[in-house]
Amino acid sequence: MSRIDGAVPRVSVVVRSFNRLSTLSELLAALLDQDHDSFEIVVVEQSTLRPPADVARVEQLARDPRVRLLRHEPLGGPRARNVGVCASRGGVIVFIDDDDLPATRDWLRRHEANFSDPRCLGATGRHLLEGADAATPPYKNMEKARRQVLSFNLLKWQRVWVCSDRRTEVESLHGTNSAIRRSTVERFGLWDECTPIEDEPSIAYRINAGKRPDEYLVFDPEPRIIRRLDEPGGMGKRSLSAPAYAQRVFTFLHNIVGHYFPVRFALLYPLYVVLTAHRATDWILTFSRKHATPSQRALAITGLYTTLPVLWIGWLLSSWAQRIRHGEPARHPWLSPGLLADPSPPAMVAPTRVAAGSD
Repeated sequence: MSRIDGAVPRVSVVVRSFNRLSTLSELLAALLDQDHDSFEIVVVEQSTLRPPADVARVEQLARDPRVRLLRHEPLGGPRARNVGVCASRGGVIVFIDDDDLPATRDWLRRHEANFSDPRCLGATGRHLLEGADAATPPYKNMEKARRQVLSFNLLKWQRVWVCSDRRTEVESLHGTNSAIRRSTVERFGLWDECTPIEDEPSIAYRINAGKRPDEYLVFDPEPRIIRRLDEPGGMGKRSLSAPAYAQRVFTFLHNIVGHYFPVRFALLYPLYVVLTAHRATDWILTFSRKHATPSQRALAITGLYTTLPVLWIGWLLSSWAQRIRHGEPARHPWLSPGLLADPSPPAMVAPTRVAAGSD
């Protein structure tokens, strides 16, 4: 089925894309080859770099009636996700990044299968890293990964572990290879847009605070994707300097965690400084392209630990000044259930809010 005959698809795939037209065309071809009888693909395309050959290939694929190509100026991660959800029509919404690929042709069917249980509010699938040895476990401590996959620690930082291999109920959804029931979005709202990093947890905080005891989120290792971590473009996190990455963590902690868990955030505030240093160190050692050699990594970590107290005070003063000047950051938008079936992006309204974390 497709929009060509006016039918509403059962599943919508939302793809956020920025300066990755080449890999986007590969993804679109793979999605169009899915063994599924009722889906649409909503692409929120924000590229500022548009090689003609790549543009032509994407536009050719977008002629398929199952594809809806929405062009925007750069929106940022959470805003682009929200725009895609607003434009989607399916009862189940599936997310995949523009540099990833479904690992199998039944990827969409496996995601949709989780929602045959009406208690399932959302699901995340397994990540397979491109080029990884299939015979080697993705983590040294697989039991820890299975136990902590998509959970929150004491400071409400999301633990990921999505290369795990065991089905289990979880506390959060990942940003790619995840799916959510449309009614979940109707009940709990969209994703907060006031953070440049870790944009997934905000809706999870609200879901966990407001869901019924029998409802759940799940990690399901069956819907698998191939993750390609070194493709240029996207949000560009891997090319950031260490202080720039740490500042993004600072913003997430103050705008998101501090909002949903204000008492916890105030009481444990020094630990959030430590968490920022720890996350930035892990990022330098694991993900950063800017620090390729051991000496570069050592220099970056030393510099970060030396300057972080001064940087933190500066960020804090700037944050206070922004709030005095402009007020509190805008919170999550809401969707009107009556507008969700409209194939055009609906307006956002504000129904009764669902309680968030009540620390």
